[in-house]
Amino acid sequence: MEILIVEDEPLIAEDISYFLEEAGYKKNVIVHSYTQAITQLETKNFDFIFLDFNLGEDSSGADLAKEVNLNYMIPFAFITSYADKNSIQQIKVLHPVGYIVKPFNGKEIPAVLELGLELFYSYMDTNKELDLNKINKFANSTLTPQEINILAKLIEGKSNKQISDELFVSINTTKTHLKNIFLKLDVSSRSEAMVILAKCQS
Repeated sequence: MEILIVEDEPLIAEDISYFLEEAGYKKNVIVHSYTQAITQLETKNFDFIFLDFNLGEDSSGADLAKEVNLNYMIPFAFITSYADKNSIQQIKVLHPVGYIVKPFNGKEIPAVLELGLELFYSYMDTNKELDLNKINKFANSTLTPQEINILAKLIEGKSNKQISDELFVSINTTKTHLKNIFLKLDVSSRSEAMVILAKCQS
């Protein structure tokens, strides 16, 4: 399992990595900015992301969460110093699988990881096939065969790059297909699409 840690405070990032390693999760990559995180996401396949809500730069943790929801199928947990009602409301709409308030203790980190993974994948059964009739009932127009292929890859948790490689198309083509799929399903992100797909498994 590979874990991406996005935290602009190096000591906190190292602490998270240390607690994960203590729990047996050894493959951790630390970055300190939105740009570094995007570079990693484009080149590697991660299973989970620990994400600082306030990255201290122009692009925030919220911006990165939106990018993950739109273009990647990776569960993430926010790490933040804020627990007020307004911050919680901002975070809820981004659909994290966990939320850790600083300062945290070592036991929280692996617990959030394990519970988050269970939550994220519990509603999907990758062994079941999509029911095309059900999908088209949810869609406002019929999906093409290639769009159905891409939906099947979404269920498998594939990233845009993996989908592109397996279907022998460019990443831009994959993104265009996803945009059309989201429009047809009347959703704005992968996470919202996955909720519908879970209902369309036979």
